[in-house]
Amino acid sequence: MPYMDDSDVGILEEPKSCLDNPEGLTPRWWFGGVASSMVASVVAPIDILKTHMQTQHHRRNMFNTARKIIRIRGFVGFYDGFSAAVLRQMTCTNIRFSVYETFRQAKIVQDNSYLGKLTLGLLAGACGSICGIPADLVNVRMQTDMKYPPQKRRNYKHVIDALVRIPREEGFFALYKGGSVALLKASVGTCSQIASYDIIKTEMRKRLDMNDQWPLHFLSSLVTSVSSSILTHPLDVLKTVMMNAMPGEMISLSQAARHMMRFGLIGPFRGLLPTMVRKGPATILLFVLYEQLRLHFGKCTLGGEKKKLK
Repeated sequence: MPYMDDSDVGILEEPKSCLDNPEGLTPRWWFGGVASSMVASVVAPIDILKTHMQTQHHRRNMFNTARKIIRIRGFVGFYDGFSAAVLRQMTCTNIRFSVYETFRQAKIVQDNSYLGKLTLGLLAGACGSICGIPADLVNVRMQTDMKYPPQKRRNYKHVIDALVRIPREEGFFALYKGGSVALLKASVGTCSQIASYDIIKTEMRKRLDMNDQWPLHFLSSLVTSVSSSILTHPLDVLKTVMMNAMPGEMISLSQAARHMMRFGLIGPFRGLLPTMVRKGPATILLFVLYEQLRLHFGKCTLGGEKKKLK
């Protein structure tokens, strides 16, 4: 509240506090990677179910797929490829959040420009994907390796072993197999996730008069999770098919598309149920954690100078 200065000349106005106005808090560059890695540790079992359903040759439901994983690898099999998943989150996802927030804070995109936010989401997704494709490819291969006969398995020990062996055995560009689809998926995914969350959050604040606290974050991320899952799933299936292929297989997008459609019109949405089960809670948890990191550890951008009232 206002107070008198030492010389008793006029009244000084207290600077705005980020405690009173959390909108003044902005995220730090590492928040996206940390929040998404925490989420990955929770949803890894559902993620591997989704990947197995997308690459199976015979139709099998989610529960039968889970039983097969347990029979082959035990419960530890649900965390195959987890090291690659964490590397992907700390590269691809972290860069997506960082690029989007950097441009938003630079006021290159205005708060009321929804087209600008969607375009920025496409750009951020593309930037993150370029860095995260190798880790994404390793993650898919490590998750599905158990499906092959012992003599055909790749048997990567961990993500570093895979990143060394793939260029040596298949050439450097094998790390980017399925990269075009992964790039498109990441762009659309960031557009339908981070940008959509930003837009939905802005609209909910405006129309429902909600404060910048967890109920707003929860509702915004819930709506975002549904739209994002449906929009990006066909691209996720294509990406998984191409990345999981053996050398010489699925060398073109058309081949992968034909393979995806082997089950008919349901083909692009194979594994959608585990995706929804995974992505719904994952998206909510991601944005709630991200926002909590911002509220507790973010940078305060509000001015600190006290202005004298006349």
